[in-house]
Amino acid sequence: MPDATDEILCKKIIAQDEEAFRVLYEKYRDHIYGYTLKLCGLPEVASDAVQEVFMKIWVKRETLNPGLSVKAYLYTTTRNYVFDYLRKAVHDQKFREYFLQMYTEDTGAMDDILYTRQLETIKMNAIAQLPAQRQLIFRMSKVQGCSNQEIADQLGISVNTVRDQLVKASRFVRHYLYQHADISIIIAAFCHILR
Repeated sequence: MPDATDEILCKKIIAQDEEAFRVLYEKYRDHIYGYTLKLCGLPEVASDAVQEVFMKIWVKRETLNPGLSVKAYLYTTTRNYVFDYLRKAVHDQKFREYFLQMYTEDTGAMDDILYTRQLETIKMNAIAQLPAQRQLIFRMSKVQGCSNQEIADQLGISVNTVRDQLVKASRFVRHYLYQHADISIIIAAFCHILR
């Protein structure tokens, strides 16, 4: 049965053939996991998506249409699962804090996918409100890419002071973004990721 076509597998699944379901699961589980990971970048969501998508296949097996592409059905169901997850998660305070922390602390890796003008403007407004030395240290680190040691040497301060100032600056910027970023901006950024 491992060589059976998707159409044959669907017909057998409709007839409650558990072995056919296992074959379909083995054939597509890694694809679904990878696709989910590509959409949201969260391994735990990818694992849940695999389980949910295949559970839906089994529970709603009588609605399967063997004449249609089961692969397309799996991918569409997965995409809908991820969108639903993100739609719900964006209202969760911990999720918002996690998202904004990633944005403020790892902008180098995230720039390509998260550079929305509104969010960047809010971030710049937050940085502008920092005390002068903290703002300088934050910009040298996050914008210019200087190491803590380089900043310490240039400003004639200790590395520990640089580290402390960066922690305080990051915390302030993150809090400011959380307070001022509209949920719609965050959703727009995630929609940009999912394109």
